[in-house]
Amino acid sequence: MEVPGYPPQSGAMNLTKTLPLFLFVASASCSAQTLVIGLYDYADLSAKETTRLTETAGLALADAGIQVVWAHCRGTLAVPPAAACEREMQANQIVMRINPTGLPSSNGDRVQHLGKTLATADGGQFASVSVPAVRAQAAGFGIAFDLLLGYAVAHEAGHCLLGPGHSNSGLMRAAWNRKDSEEMTRLSLHLTEQEARKAAARLSGTELAAKR
Repeated sequence: MEVPGYPPQSGAMNLTKTLPLFLFVASASCSAQTLVIGLYDYADLSAKETTRLTETAGLALADAGIQVVWAHCRGTLAVPPAAACEREMQANQIVMRINPTGLPSSNGDRVQHLGKTLATADGGQFASVSVPAVRAQAAGFGIAFDLLLGYAVAHEAGHCLLGPGHSNSGLMRAAWNRKDSEEMTRLSLHLTEQEARKAAARLSGTELAAKR
């Protein structure tokens, strides 16, 4: 996910307090459409910011029938011991790092990247999101930082399930625009139907493989 040009703009939208909370305790028994995300916060986010980003990312993926189970491995909400952080990674588990600095570019360009995922066509298990890049883009769009952070996390989680490719619309666009940010404030930016089917199928496949 790249950051396009962003003029300064003020004003932020808040998530409604009536939204369901997508915070779960990670467990060894997961359904076929369950994604376990081990969250490593190196940016010292507040508990409120962490909670909002996990709620938002969970809601963004829930539309595809994916339940996100959060394992808070580092950060303000980390409470040891967290079994999912210590045991060998499962096929339906990914590591998500929240970085306090920018992310290095693989091709030397000067574009700020909101996130980066080590993924092949079969997906991946390691992703990162840059807090400074997300803050700058949130200011440009005029939306709340932790709201955009949640969508950036969901986008990188999408790469872990779908591979490195991008789509022309929705959550997996290469670079979001202001129209996308308006959808974020309505919590209506999701995977496309085709992406949702592919992501759910991959999680179903990892679950079946684990049972063999």
